[in-house]
Amino acid sequence: MAYIGNQVSSVPFIIDTFSGTGSATVFGQLTRAPAGVASIAVFISGVYKTPGVDYTLNGDLIVFTTPPGAGTNNIVIHHMGNGSATQVPSDGSVTGAKLAANTVRGNNIVAGVITSNHIAVGAITGNLIGVGVVSGNLIGTRAISGNQLSLYAVSGNNIGLGAISANNFAGGGITSNVLASNLNISVSRTLETATVNATAIGGTGNVNIDIVNNTVYLFTSAATANMQFNIRANTQNTFDSVTNIGQTTSVAIAVRGQTTRYTANLMIDTVRQTLNYAASQAPYYTASIASAEYNIYTYSIIKTAPATYAVFASNSLFGTA
Repeated sequence: MAYIGNQVSSVPFIIDTFSGTGSATVFGQLTRAPAGVASIAVFISGVYKTPGVDYTLNGDLIVFTTPPGAGTNNIVIHHMGNGSATQVPSDGSVTGAKLAANTVRGNNIVAGVITSNHIAVGAITGNLIGVGVVSGNLIGTRAISGNQLSLYAVSGNNIGLGAISANNFAGGGITSNVLASNLNISVSRTLETATVNATAIGGTGNVNIDIVNNTVYLFTSAATANMQFNIRANTQNTFDSVTNIGQTTSVAIAVRGQTTRYTANLMIDTVRQTLNYAASQAPYYTASIASAEYNIYTYSIIKTAPATYAVFASNSLFGTA
């Protein structure tokens, strides 16, 4: 006989038999845990038993209300379906071809279920990831590192506008030696933070300039005596330890003046430096003084050897007309 669709095949019902003792009420294990009491037909010595009245189920165990009488194989249980129970796939049996499109989504995956040892190298490429599928809250801390991304894997058209901001990078995460020498960076706006200090400086002590924090300093109170700036990295590190030979650092220090102008010496890691001024400038001015003036001292520092520098200085006077 011909069929439309799958070939019809007969599958025998599962039958479990047990021997009553006259006192026992619990029998099992059944060959398969039934979906419910109505999924089986139970007979004791050929007499049909009512589901939920004469017996209940506890997983793959059958529990009788009244102990069945003693007898050999006098308890017969017919399973009414052969495959209606949930079938669990064996390990490794589910492949990509068995998953429909959009079946697996972020909110369907328990955290930690799919890890790197479950994903073959190169298995996931850009054309397999839909736009917006992977967002920051779906990627664990340190889940993706540089050695897991192939060269050119991420390009500008794969990153949405505003997707990466400063608070997405750990401190020191991107340094100049990470950027290729031929990389072109378009800068539309640059903001530099300045340290504004209301302390009146001057005297024999050093005024520490921590270039790791900022390279622009403004002292808004009038200086009280000649000044001595000390360039360092910060309170824990020297300037020498954070710069390489051939690198240059520019520092600008603005100091408020009043009725007297003072000179400024420069130290690097507490070592006095020789300053190279332009021929038209000197360490200080002798012109008339305006109470609102500022002196801006700028230093271009080039490291020429360990703890050795060439320093080019400028002293510019700014005031109201």
